[in-house]
Amino acid sequence: MNKNVYIIGAGNAGSAFAFELNEIGFKVNFLTDRNIENVKRVSDKLLPLETSNKTEGRFIEASGIILICVQDRFIKDVINEIISTKADLKDKYFIHISGSLSSEIFPEEEFKKSYTGSMHPVQTFAALSVENNKYLSGIYFGIEGKNECIRLMKKIISNFRSEFLEIPSDKKYIYHSACVVASNFLVTLMNISAELLASIGIEKSRSFEIFRPIVMKTIENISDNGLVNSLTGPFERNDIETVSNQLNSIYKELPSLIPFYTLLGMETVKIAFRKETLNLNNVISMLDLMNTYVSNEVKNEKIN
Repeated sequence: MNKNVYIIGAGNAGSAFAFELNEIGFKVNFLTDRNIENVKRVSDKLLPLETSNKTEGRFIEASGIILICVQDRFIKDVINEIISTKADLKDKYFIHISGSLSSEIFPEEEFKKSYTGSMHPVQTFAALSVENNKYLSGIYFGIEGKNECIRLMKKIISNFRSEFLEIPSDKKYIYHSACVVASNFLVTLMNISAELLASIGIEKSRSFEIFRPIVMKTIENISDNGLVNSLTGPFERNDIETVSNQLNSIYKELPSLIPFYTLLGMETVKIAFRKETLNLNNVISMLDLMNTYVSNEVKNEKIN
């Protein structure tokens, strides 16, 4: 097959793909991004290759794989640009890396003689890659699409020394929600921990230094013992007095966090029940306690 690759989108994720695809035997010959600075920083390290700030039909025709690495909201626009180039799309692989959108976003009429798919890395990309950082190595990818494209994506992922999950096309949003909870909400959790510390006079800037050991040890425990068996703390111990005192303090000092604490508390009670450290009566008592604070918060909102 034609191993020439055209990457549309040279941002944090696209730049990582550019370096790592070259490393495993594919040839990234073409790169497009509206941000000229991104294109220059990446292309300077990958010469020789051709670049542009708009989708190019001649890049499509010279490539076997067209990889779309733009934000979800721009994917349809890029697809329309591809169609408008009037390039021959036959027997080419078109892959986007969105976690939430499926390959069905490629119109069947225009792409019926090509191979389409989606290949989402379960990874976070916080900065532009200007070298091979191995971000795509040793991770999982969520994939779906036409059979021919599935085979290619599995080959690429295997060469990355990574694993894959085949996701039904109509379940992409659920799959991506799981990724958001695992990564994005972790940042939110750490920020809320920092806000709680800040309310007692401890600088938010110190929060990561303070919580890093417990976070890393918890992740290590999950790896060694599994999710359920790694749960510790007042919910797991059925320490309803401590939970009640925490809720009371939060209600007085940071009432806006009550919905957050009670929602996660209720989910934590479920895990403790599965661990069998809480019986049904314990569960009911914990849930009743938290529902009391939820009701109080709702009443206050209505009054205000």
